[in-house]
Amino acid sequence: MPFFAQNSFFDNYVYHSWSAFGGLSGTTANDIYQSSDGYINIGTYEGLVKFDGVEFTSINRAVDSSYNFVSVRAILEDSRGNLWLGSNDEGLHVISSKGNKTYTIEDGLPNSSIRALAEDTSGNIWVGTAGGIVYITPENHLITPQFAPGTTASGVIASHIYCDPVGRIWLTISNENGLFLFINGVFRPLLEFEKLGRYFATSVFQDSHETYWFGLGERGIYKMEKGIASKVQTNTILDSIPTCSILEDKKGNLWFGTEKGLVVYSNGEFVQYNGNSELSGSNINKIIQDREDNIWFATDRNGIGKITNGKFKLSRINVTVNSIDETSDGRIWAGTDSGVYCYKDDTLEENALTRYTKGLRVRHVEVTSDNKILVSCYTKPGQIIYDGKTIKYWSTDEGLVGDKVRVAIETTPQEYYVGTTTGLSIIHPDGTIANFKQAEGLETEYVMAVYKDTHGVIWIGTDGGGIYLMKDEKIFSHLTSTYGIAGNVIFKISQDENNNYLICTGSGISFIEDFNPEKGLRFKCTNLNSETGLGTNSVFQILFDANKNAWITNNHGIAMISNSDLQNFLEGKQKSVNTKYFGKDDGLDSDGPSSTARSIVDSKGRLWFTMVDGIAIYDPARTQEDSVKPLVHVETITVDSVEYKNTGEMIYLKPGTKRIDIKFTGISFDAPERIMFCHMLTSFEQDYTAPDMKRVVSYTNLAPGKHSFKVYAINGNGLKSENDEMMFFFQKPYLYQRAGFWIVLIIILVGSALFYFYQREQRVKKENLRLEALVKVRTAALEQEKVKSDNLLRSILPDKIADKLKETTGNKSFGENFEEVTLLFSDIVGFTNVSSGHTAQEIVSALNKLFSMFDERAKREGVEKIKTIGDAYMAACGVPEENPDHARIMINFAKGMYQDLAKYNETAEIKFNIRIGLNCGPVTAGVIGTTKFIYDVWGDTVNVASRMESAANPGAIRISEALRNKLEGSEFEFTEPIECKIKGKGLMKTFEVIQ
Repeated sequence: MPFFAQNSFFDNYVYHSWSAFGGLSGTTANDIYQSSDGYINIGTYEGLVKFDGVEFTSINRAVDSSYNFVSVRAILEDSRGNLWLGSNDEGLHVISSKGNKTYTIEDGLPNSSIRALAEDTSGNIWVGTAGGIVYITPENHLITPQFAPGTTASGVIASHIYCDPVGRIWLTISNENGLFLFINGVFRPLLEFEKLGRYFATSVFQDSHETYWFGLGERGIYKMEKGIASKVQTNTILDSIPTCSILEDKKGNLWFGTEKGLVVYSNGEFVQYNGNSELSGSNINKIIQDREDNIWFATDRNGIGKITNGKFKLSRINVTVNSIDETSDGRIWAGTDSGVYCYKDDTLEENALTRYTKGLRVRHVEVTSDNKILVSCYTKPGQIIYDGKTIKYWSTDEGLVGDKVRVAIETTPQEYYVGTTTGLSIIHPDGTIANFKQAEGLETEYVMAVYKDTHGVIWIGTDGGGIYLMKDEKIFSHLTSTYGIAGNVIFKISQDENNNYLICTGSGISFIEDFNPEKGLRFKCTNLNSETGLGTNSVFQILFDANKNAWITNNHGIAMISNSDLQNFLEGKQKSVNTKYFGKDDGLDSDGPSSTARSIVDSKGRLWFTMVDGIAIYDPARTQEDSVKPLVHVETITVDSVEYKNTGEMIYLKPGTKRIDIKFTGISFDAPERIMFCHMLTSFEQDYTAPDMKRVVSYTNLAPGKHSFKVYAINGNGLKSENDEMMFFFQKPYLYQRAGFWIVLIIILVGSALFYFYQREQRVKKENLRLEALVKVRTAALEQEKVKSDNLLRSILPDKIADKLKETTGNKSFGENFEEVTLLFSDIVGFTNVSSGHTAQEIVSALNKLFSMFDERAKREGVEKIKTIGDAYMAACGVPEENPDHARIMINFAKGMYQDLAKYNETAEIKFNIRIGLNCGPVTAGVIGTTKFIYDVWGDTVNVASRMESAANPGAIRISEALRNKLEGSEFEFTEPIECKIKGKGLMKTFEVIQ
């Protein structure tokens, strides 16, 4: 039989409901809808109810006068984010950010009782009432559609409106033969169903395979494919009970809500729900699927319900499973109170071991290094080993210390340490057995755990006697709670990936940093128990999944601590951990693990938990893939008992405000009770608070000024909300709390005290100050002019040349020879054509922006800009200071110019392309002339560099053979030689840099 075979589609689903007794106002839910803000909206006869998974909030005229309705019968959020609410007898209401609006008979509705709502692909809102149909256009026009001749158009009671995926509108009404399709501006009956004679239509839906499904009252379910309708025989309540709502979930399953329960169509089979009585017999008005794939129901008598696919896959085999392990071939071996079970590929397999152990109480199963199975029994035959073909065992008859075996491990090939309730036995490869009891130093003979560490030391955990340490079959030390471990009842011993020890005891978990026990019992130990967030003290086992989250089995069930939380605790960054327990709502409908249970992480990363009534599997990878990030909302701020809604606008607090309470919520319906929040109030807190589950935070006596409150949510799977939710408020100060008040007060006091002295010496001081100010002004003006002149000179000339000119009197011209210089010329391709049609100011602005980018790069990379000539740009490296790396620097600078050009062209209105040429060699550089002098370079090297630019292709970098030779062996790549006829030089070899 399959290991996890489902008896029903619903086996792994968990149902939870809310009624008047669970917080929902009223027991009848007319409609249910999840709006884009994440809230579940419920239509009741007492108004609209918004649900965040924890708290219900009612909205109606009695609660808030801005809403003009008492009841809600139909709900729709349109594509523009407006919420449409159809009331029972008060018309149609729209809640919008632009303001609320109500439609009544006076506005064109045929009746004030709204029964159905839908939006078509054009944005029209279709409204079905108890007296006819209208639709409201995006321009706010109400239009009454026509019915085909021979049909009743007036006085019809709409029951359902449906817009199919291609935008066609379907209508069902309470009258007989009331199924219509809106075609070419007219509602027409479906002739395919007219041959049925008398029928009542209750629901319409088209699935992802383009098949239409129709609920035809007591006639059952019909489907239409390619225009042909046929009755569907389901052998469920669908065959005779009217269907009110149909939904296709994201996996392609069809959910049918009827007047007396639920049916699902999955994998070609109709399955009737026979679980929770609150759903199985309910009149289901509406079915929806939320953003996290939960299925929600609105019912007539039992409020609303949610059905969730459990995180755990549970197999109840009606016997306690004590231990589990996996062999390299993927087989799962489970030791139970009734023998060993073996599963291969999800199917129960019978073999020699399962037959031999049938009826035996097996306490431990462990796979050896050579894939043998060690089976520890609580009665004779005691300890069993199975190699896939033969079975061998040891009991007291063969020399074992006892027949009640708790645990056995392989320490070296064919050597086994066997722990019993009456001592420890070591089975040697030659078949001899050495026993250890009190006489041999094992003062507590009841052995519960045996573990070999990375130092070759055997750890023997006992029931109340702590841990005995053994090496070379000699007990050399005894570790108890006096050394700092949590307790002396030892359930499991293991090491993590860093070789740190994990000791599970009856008083908590001990985390011990790796040490060599043979060198003494000096170690660092941290204990985790109920006082530090674990929730219990008895810990049976700890496992780690692929994400290094810690999974713990204990007397409260199965719990998980996130890796970050545990590491922060162990490093002393936080005083406790946040422990998440799993239960029935997660699909773990079990009585939990036993104290002897040994669970594993299999080769696929799944966690297998041994339970008192079967096996539970948790797949972290699948759960993480299915997870959806939570939403977070700041709902209200209460200021000294006055409540304000969060509209996103600044809230101003009057002076003397004593207390503010900020209420927020998180939207995640998988496990809403596990949502945690981190928040921060700027100007009050330096960082976000540690996660907790509180949904209200209070602040008192805030300092005057602007404050912003930020909060984010963390759901049960550890996922954070996408963005922080924020609220802004401003605490107004009293007059005496304003800085200006104290400044004015001090000025008045000081001024009054000194007034007499100021009056007596005012004239003298005024004159002195005037003269001093005049001197300072003139001195400052001269200094400012000097700075301006200096800055202007340095913007034209290199610093070295500027300093030299300042020191030189008389003739300012001079020159220097440089043997190794690389020169660059760039030119804008087709500048005349590019610039035509643009004003002079636009051209100058564009050139300035581009050349400024080149200038900034030159400054960064140690390149000297020489000058610009029209649309040409000239630069050099090696002047006025020699630079042995001039060639490489200039190639990189040339490449960078193209990067700057690309960045400029991304947003420029006038887009340019350039070409670049480079040459290296000797030059003469200096300053000539007496007016408008500039720093310039001359020589044949300059002329050749200019010719390289002229020869370059647009978007390319052309260099001379001299520069190519200079860069031989560098990181740059070049094309094959390109022979060009260069003016004044004849035929020359040139190269292009491969960019």
